[in-house]
Amino acid sequence: MKNLITLLAVIVGPHLTAVGAVKPNVILIISDDQGFPDYGFMGNKAVATPNLDRMASESLLYTRGYVSPVCSPSLATLLTGKMPHEHGITGNDLAADRKARDPLAKRLLGNSLTLPKAVTEAGYLTFQTGKLWNVTFKEVGFTHGMTDTAGRHGDAGLKIGRGGMKPVFDFIETAKAEKKPFFIWHAPLMPHDPHTPPPRIFKKYKGKGPTAAAEKYYAMVEWFDETCGELDAYLEKEGLKENTVILYLADNGWDAERGYDGNRAKLSPFELGIRTPMFVRWPGKVKPLRDDETLASIIDFAPTILGITGAKNPGDLPGLDLTDHDAMKVRKSVFVESYTHDIAELGAPEKSLTARVVVAGWWKLIVPGPNEPTRPFSGVPDGISLFDLKADPLEKTNVAADHPEVVERLKGLLKADWDMKG
Repeated sequence: MKNLITLLAVIVGPHLTAVGAVKPNVILIISDDQGFPDYGFMGNKAVATPNLDRMASESLLYTRGYVSPVCSPSLATLLTGKMPHEHGITGNDLAADRKARDPLAKRLLGNSLTLPKAVTEAGYLTFQTGKLWNVTFKEVGFTHGMTDTAGRHGDAGLKIGRGGMKPVFDFIETAKAEKKPFFIWHAPLMPHDPHTPPPRIFKKYKGKGPTAAAEKYYAMVEWFDETCGELDAYLEKEGLKENTVILYLADNGWDAERGYDGNRAKLSPFELGIRTPMFVRWPGKVKPLRDDETLASIIDFAPTILGITGAKNPGDLPGLDLTDHDAMKVRKSVFVESYTHDIAELGAPEKSLTARVVVAGWWKLIVPGPNEPTRPFSGVPDGISLFDLKADPLEKTNVAADHPEVVERLKGLLKADWDMKG
């Protein structure tokens, strides 16, 4: 049997994982600046997300997922599988020189894992769209991509979604022609500002939202959802849906009603800044299930994708496999780090730290860091704050004084996760 497997692998090619089992395609969809409540499947009646609602219903869905509260550190975690204090990218820019990209690229590429490179080495064609900070698609190991200059956000990659989905479809045709499995990093600048939705969508919301800002933002969310539907319809039409795994999350949150006038969402350690639904759809392999209790983390995406693609795992990744629901349910806590927008010093994350977070069950502890936020919309609590998320999902009441024993226990978890003095 072993000789037969070897012979088949030689004849059919490297994208077979076992006899008759073709390696699955993988698409990672990363929404940009989207609040965790702002989906139909999360209970929002004001915004239409029919495509994501359907995709979530076909997936293993974790509604309690946690990410960094701003984009560059979150995307670096997806690329490396590490938390910001480990991978080194704690903010969007260097405080000393906000135009400098080379030091950030060097720090990012010095990690034990660069996800696209690992997946490419596993025999995949790999494609980058949308946001990609500090590096070009080639530098992180994609075979194909849109971001060919290193800068902020993603330069030419930002055309995806707002300018149509054709580059994605063209890449898939290339992969089909070469008879290779594909991995797509799809990170459009949506619903991120500028909030410039098409008039045909905006007219559905104009005059109906809680604020004028929310109306444009909700229209952007629907536009993003529409592009996800176009992608899914293409997979269906081309007969690729059954062998394509889709993973989804948002890179950080957003305050629909207040936007940048608020101070408890983007760049903040509150739920609107760091919570996002996460899901994995793998037809016939992962049973669809909605899980409203289990804690998921952005660090789980890299090991999950490595496992799906058969790419090499460096062995030092702290995350879990999102497709292993039993293992996920055992997890008791997740951690989040909040930093200033600009990095004070590479290699010294504590010099930019504004808050640390641990969510354990339904308890959430926020411990302010040694530094003040540098943006007016990036608020942190005045002191140590404890919230009961089951009773108080948007953290209106600090109950730290009522539960000192819980505070001490959770502070111990934070220290065990990262002892800044150790």
